[in-house]
Amino acid sequence: MQYLDKLNRKAPTLTRRGLLQRASLLAGAALLPGAMSTVVRAQGALPENPFKLGVASGDPLSDGFVIWTRLALYPTEVDYGMRPEAMLVYWEVSETENMNRIVQEGSAIAHPELGHSVHVELRGLRAGRPYWYRFRFGDYVSRIGRGITTPTIANSLQAFKFAYVSCQHYERGYYPAYRDLVEQDPQFIVHLGDYIYENDPNRFTVRRHEGPEPVTLEQYRARYSLYRMDADLQSAHAHTSWAFTWDDHEVDNNYANDQSQDFDDPRTFLNRRAAAYQAYYEMMPLRASARPQGANLRLYQRIVFGDLVAFNILDDRQYRSDHPCDWEGGGPNVVAELCSELTDPNRTMLGRAQENWLAQNLANREARWNVLAQQTLFSEFNRGNNGSTVYSTDGWGGYPVSRDRIVEQMLRADTSNPIIIGGDVHAYWVSDVKEDWKNPNSQTVASEFVGTSITSSGGLNSQYQDLIKQNPHVKLIETEQRGYVLCTVTPETWRVDHRCVEDAGILSPDSKLATARSYIVENGRAGAMKA
Repeated sequence: MQYLDKLNRKAPTLTRRGLLQRASLLAGAALLPGAMSTVVRAQGALPENPFKLGVASGDPLSDGFVIWTRLALYPTEVDYGMRPEAMLVYWEVSETENMNRIVQEGSAIAHPELGHSVHVELRGLRAGRPYWYRFRFGDYVSRIGRGITTPTIANSLQAFKFAYVSCQHYERGYYPAYRDLVEQDPQFIVHLGDYIYENDPNRFTVRRHEGPEPVTLEQYRARYSLYRMDADLQSAHAHTSWAFTWDDHEVDNNYANDQSQDFDDPRTFLNRRAAAYQAYYEMMPLRASARPQGANLRLYQRIVFGDLVAFNILDDRQYRSDHPCDWEGGGPNVVAELCSELTDPNRTMLGRAQENWLAQNLANREARWNVLAQQTLFSEFNRGNNGSTVYSTDGWGGYPVSRDRIVEQMLRADTSNPIIIGGDVHAYWVSDVKEDWKNPNSQTVASEFVGTSITSSGGLNSQYQDLIKQNPHVKLIETEQRGYVLCTVTPETWRVDHRCVEDAGILSPDSKLATARSYIVENGRAGAMKA
């Protein structure tokens, strides 16, 4: 108790609002399932700063957002250097970057059951503006992070800039893309999956994973910690608020619902998925409503920026049907003529509940631009030759009926300016989403922009050039560049800039980036044009 008394003496003076929030947070923590005690225990000072994993904010609303940190002395070790005790962490929010105008403050409990992570859900802030925040434990203070609140629907937003990223394989290179992203100063960042890679260490890489392929909670925690210790990634998280979805490597390459890549017993695999989902929640600024229940975690959500942009953040991993036509041995492609499962109307990419939720959102006319933020390539892409039709089964090509239902929903609802963004394929893709994929003259329903990887290896451009000819709705495939996508949105135009690392091998964290190409979509006219 002596140390706790010392901690309390150093606490900030709380406003009435702060006291109420503190009481609410403490009450919620006391009810946390599995909590060791309703009494916070902090015995003795920690030997060094526990904020080694930085800070983050996410899931913005018009009156608040989530702020996150995690206490860890030695992040990649099994117990990350922390005692199995609950710790009291103080936080404060300011209207200014130098933290001299505090508007909210309080405390939260870092529970060992959640890897000593802290998720504070701020409410009561003003809409459509940035705030700054930090955490404190004892004498140690975290770095300052920035979060944003979204403008309300009543606000007429005239300009908005955001970035999206995916596929940040730690072993394949450094993260100068994140340093450049911070310099470009987007208001919002969307991560589209493959935040970590679960593979064993590879000695022929730029930098190496530590430990074996993760299957337990402790191993996933260590793998996430290794990634989050990167300075450029930490800076990007501290820069502004993020939204998240996942792909396969957060759990197991090319998994589908309860089916693993190696055809493990589903019960065994779901135990692994539960561990992976738990670690994911612990490491991301997600709301308590997203806390996993066993092997289930509700990740899909809608985030709206005024009357300008609505983001539908989708999850196409957790609820999907198994890959079609026995997909044994990890074979990624299937011949359409030999696979009747492709046309099975009962197969789904999103699950029925998420599909119905999306259909309602596509009918909502509150925003000028409507984004489907999902993991992979949405548009049809025939990879066959000599007259055959071949589709990749791990993306939407393996779920064409589910994809067609979404296109039909857009047409039926007359969705305002649908834009589809994705990742996964380690390449820049630009495509027109067609009413009839077989008829290039059919209506263009939406515009699709897939971003390349932060670091993950891509293929050779030459492998795709002949394939583009037989897929006329595809306007660009660029596989040899790494980077991210920066979007600038106004009521009249949607601009896409491909920000590319000049050093394709990403052998240095100081590699430079430049805009390789740009595209424009005009309000009321689906289809991408070169800027």
